[in-house]
Amino acid sequence: MYLLEGKPVPDYATFARFRSIHFAPCAKRILAEMSNLLYELGEISGESIFIDGTKIETCANKYTFVWKKAVTKNQEKLLIKIADLIAECEQLYGIQIVYGDTVKMKHVKRLRKKLYALKQEENIVFVHGIGKRKTRLQKNIETLEDYLDRLKGYTKKLHICGKRNSYSKTDPDATFMRMKEDAMGNGQLKPVFNLQHGVDSEYIVWLTVGPQPTDTQFWIVLKYGFFTKKTIVSIDTAQLYRENREKGSCRFTIY
Repeated sequence: MYLLEGKPVPDYATFARFRSIHFAPCAKRILAEMSNLLYELGEISGESIFIDGTKIETCANKYTFVWKKAVTKNQEKLLIKIADLIAECEQLYGIQIVYGDTVKMKHVKRLRKKLYALKQEENIVFVHGIGKRKTRLQKNIETLEDYLDRLKGYTKKLHICGKRNSYSKTDPDATFMRMKEDAMGNGQLKPVFNLQHGVDSEYIVWLTVGPQPTDTQFWIVLKYGFFTKKTIVSIDTAQLYRENREKGSCRFTIY
C-alpha cells in the first residue's frame, strides 16, 4: 500500500509492532480460515498432510544459557542455608518462623520483617566501611537480604523455563537444543526455535514454533488438534511411525 500511496518504506519497528501487537493474536485463526477456504475451493484435499520441520538458530549468544537443572540444584542448596539461618535467629533472638518441609519466600520475608523490627527496638545503627565493627544482627540481616535476592532470582529463572530445560538470557523464548553437526563434525547446543509445518497440495496448512527439542513431541500437539483417523500423514520420523501404527491413530507414510 505504501508503494501505491507514494509513502516511504516502513521501518523495521513498524513491521515488528504489527507482528507482535496485531498479527500474533490472530495468526492461528487466519491460518485456519485460509486452510478452510482452500479446502472449499478444492485446492487442498484434506486427506493427506506432509509434516517436516527444522531448527532455526536465534541471534542470542550461545554462552547466555540458563539450565533448569543447575538452577534447581542451586535453589535447593540455598533453601538449606536459609533454614540454617532461621534456626540461628531463633537461637540468638528467640524469633520463631514456622514452616513445613520446605522454606518458602513468605517465610524469608517474615523473618526479615521481624529482624528489622528487632533492629528498631534496640536502636541499632548499621555501620559500613573499613574499621567499623558490624553487630551480629546486621550481619544476619545482610546475609538474609543476599539469600532473598538469590531466591527471587532462582524463582524467576524457573518461571521463565516453565516446562523447558533451558533458555537464553538475551532471548528467553529460545531453547538450547543440539544442532546438526557442521562440516568439522561438531555438534553444539545453541539457542534455537523448532519450526514445524504441515503441507497439503503444496500449501502450508499447519505451522507452529515451539521449544520441543524433537519432532515426536510436536506430533502430540498436532495429532489432537488438526486431523482425524482418516488423514494420511507423511512424516520423517520412524519412531513416530511405529508408535502410532501400533495404536492405530492414523495412517502413515515415511519419507
